[in-house]
Amino acid sequence: MSSRGLANALKFLKKYYSKKPLIVVSAPGRVDFLNTHQDYKGLPVIPIAINLRTYIMVLKYSNDFRIESINLREMGEEYIDIFDPHSFEIVSEKWFGNYFRAVVSALKKNFRIKELKGIHAVIYSDIPIGSGLASSAALEVAFTKTLDIIYDLRLGLKDIAEISYIAEHDECRIPCGRLDQYSSTYGDIIRLETKPPYNVQRINYREFKITVVDSGIRHSTGAIHPVRQQEIDSALRKLMTYGGLPHYLCDKLGYRYDEPKWED
Repeated sequence: MSSRGLANALKFLKKYYSKKPLIVVSAPGRVDFLNTHQDYKGLPVIPIAINLRTYIMVLKYSNDFRIESINLREMGEEYIDIFDPHSFEIVSEKWFGNYFRAVVSALKKNFRIKELKGIHAVIYSDIPIGSGLASSAALEVAFTKTLDIIYDLRLGLKDIAEISYIAEHDECRIPCGRLDQYSSTYGDIIRLETKPPYNVQRINYREFKITVVDSGIRHSTGAIHPVRQQEIDSALRKLMTYGGLPHYLCDKLGYRYDEPKWED
């Protein structure tokens, strides 16, 4: 954990709650070093985890999930999400609580967990939201890790990354690839194969620094990825219906962004 980030998280916790957490779990953001917009095509990617993190501080166990965001509270926005672990749904598209609901849903569906009880947790993040640094993935990964620790689920790193990916892609229906969730789960610099079985290779490196500059321009995966994917689909349809391409080339293409044999 970043000592400065953790200190800030605990400072805000004391300011609003005057309590000490039972546990603190965190996960990092990332920069996309090589192969931007390649993960949803099934191509390898190389992300780098950074020292900005999302922190989840558990205050107590509960029958329901009560999630509170310090960042949203500081901005004067709605910051509390409460839901029953046995009966809930993904609500409006931009509600921050959807990520936590999605993780619980993904765990229940993929690991057949029935006795999952709630917690009261407070969230603090020093990852700028909508800045392209995987703030949502860090949230999902940190929450999955939290539930893994509390309920002794014994998840491996790949399990945590996959649950976090399923939460965002399948449950929240955001057309992301796996780059963000795997980078936040594994940390360091990794080379990720984005086709099954999703192999991860840690890359050895010498000491170096990366400077990340916040442009102030905000965007979201849900707004950008569909546009790029539709552009690729449109180009592929034109190529496939052109009629003049050799058969061997058509065999390597397809009609969707994830169908071509890109590496050939």
